[in-house]
Amino acid sequence: MADKLNWLDKHLVLIRHLTVADAVSSEGYKIPPELEDLFGGVSGAAEMVFTLAERGKHKNACELMAYIAHRRAAVWWGYRCVCSLNEELRLKPPEEFDFEKPPEPPPLPPYFNIPIPKPDPALAAALDAAVAGAKGAAAESAALVNPAMKKYVADGVEQAFRAFEKANGVHPMALLKQLGERMKQDPYAIDPDSPIFRMEREIHAKLDGQRERIIAEIKAAHVEAGLESPLNKNPKLEAHKQKLKDNALDAVYRWVVAPDAVNAQKCLDAGNECPGEPAGLLALSAFWAFGNLAPQLDQVIPTPPGLAANGLDKTLLMCAVAQGGTRKIAERFEHYFNLGVDVLSGRDNWENSLARGKEPHEDPPVSGQAPEREQPQTPEAQTHPVYKRWKPNV
Repeated sequence: MADKLNWLDKHLVLIRHLTVADAVSSEGYKIPPELEDLFGGVSGAAEMVFTLAERGKHKNACELMAYIAHRRAAVWWGYRCVCSLNEELRLKPPEEFDFEKPPEPPPLPPYFNIPIPKPDPALAAALDAAVAGAKGAAAESAALVNPAMKKYVADGVEQAFRAFEKANGVHPMALLKQLGERMKQDPYAIDPDSPIFRMEREIHAKLDGQRERIIAEIKAAHVEAGLESPLNKNPKLEAHKQKLKDNALDAVYRWVVAPDAVNAQKCLDAGNECPGEPAGLLALSAFWAFGNLAPQLDQVIPTPPGLAANGLDKTLLMCAVAQGGTRKIAERFEHYFNLGVDVLSGRDNWENSLARGKEPHEDPPVSGQAPEREQPQTPEAQTHPVYKRWKPNV
């Protein structure tokens, strides 16, 4: 129907490969083995992307989009995802783990938290009556036993008791009497010096000593290597790290709006400063997306197929598994998928940020307010603005 515009939401225009086969042959995309049957019934790359998303496999959909996307648009998509993660971490930073703080003991199972019962006079009287009855029955039974047999058994028991006393220094009956007296004083008393508690204290002492040695070794290793110790974070080093990540995003944004050799080289330099961070890997992906591994030379050295796509895919993965933030991993992949659809369908590009004169990562939204790309669209906006390619003034 001409009045139905839902198809526009699934019309990806900024893609380099129209079919999954093209992505496999040209970019080295690997079809997940567990999804081969699903891929077997779909040939169109964009159609496959939405098929995966409809089945809740947003991670796989993002991966395929990274391999079929127009490289410049793909880097902008990755930039949007890193900015989204930064906004999450601004709202909810990752929790700091104190390595030097002794770990908290695990909570006891519920059956260890049984409250001590209160005395019940009626129950005590009933138990006393039962004991008296048992004693009477025992006396009646004893009267029926042959006296000679009783003496033989008593002598044997006494010999055993004496052997116990010789080995342990206390007569069994005296021991039972001591236990009875202790139970009368406090039936729930616990001896803190019993063997099991002494063993517990010895184990904890050994564990504490081992933990302290490990912490000392970690500190010494970092000092020897000239690295920052994770046990003692230096505010200056943390600020330096943040500066490197900001530099990487600066380089990525400038490459997106002007993908020339100079900005590609800046992406390489900035990415190499922090390749273990999403912003750093994205900067390297932007350099690979430029298509020339030696922009400073006259001769072009082509980027290997799939290198830029793989870098973007791993950037999204790093963003998704980052500690802290307001979203879980699955929620992030779904969010990144929606951002990718906006970018590859031409609804989201860098034109608005250029008009404002501010780079998005330097212009975060007001606290509690959704970023511009997440604002709900009005029905009139569903016609989707035409994608415009920005060209620098010469």
